[in-house]
Amino acid sequence: MSNCYTNSCFAFTVTAAEAALLREAIALAEFLEDEPEAQAIADHWQDLSGGFRTLFAPIDDNPISGFLALFPDADYPTFGTSFSFDEHNDSTVQVFGKAEQFEPDAVAELLHRVITQSLPVRVTWSFDSDRHHPDAFGGGGFLIDAAGVHWVGTSMIHDKNHFATRYVLTIRDDEEGLLFWNDRHGFGPLEEARVYTDDEAKSAYVVIAADQPEWLALPSSLWV
Repeated sequence: MSNCYTNSCFAFTVTAAEAALLREAIALAEFLEDEPEAQAIADHWQDLSGGFRTLFAPIDDNPISGFLALFPDADYPTFGTSFSFDEHNDSTVQVFGKAEQFEPDAVAELLHRVITQSLPVRVTWSFDSDRHHPDAFGGGGFLIDAAGVHWVGTSMIHDKNHFATRYVLTIRDDEEGLLFWNDRHGFGPLEEARVYTDDEAKSAYVVIAADQPEWLALPSSLWV
């Protein structure tokens, strides 16, 4: 028997409108901790702002079902995090979070849904145990940007596919040098290139171009 902890401490700055939505979400989760009756939940929902109710619109007959979809377990709607807010003179708000039983999936879903202007947002955490067990210690993090939520964690050290070589498809242009294939525009700069795993490269249809396309292995620093 051992006790496990997932600790986190993070801070980022958002707009006043984003902070208001975060406050409503946190308050709703706290309200649900007391397991209120259905009518109380419906009344509370109606008291929330129109923007919040639109953002977390119901997906079934339960008015808060859209909000509950943030959580891996809808019967346990918690972020496991203590939040505080510091108003700045420029109308932005610093959000500070700390946790000893952090719920990264729920927090990531919340921030991804609410924060659309103040990107990117970065959050990290650590996990440990009061007894020594292999792989009981580690951590992780996520980055939220316009493309979505990007996860990283110590569990990846056991994932052979994560560290497997990645490839891009290239041609050489007399004027522009190396160009790299992407599915939207054809051959272009490296930052737009489609990245393939080994299996994807083997089964990919090699496009016809003026120069013979070739596969190029990427340095691991570009994708690990």
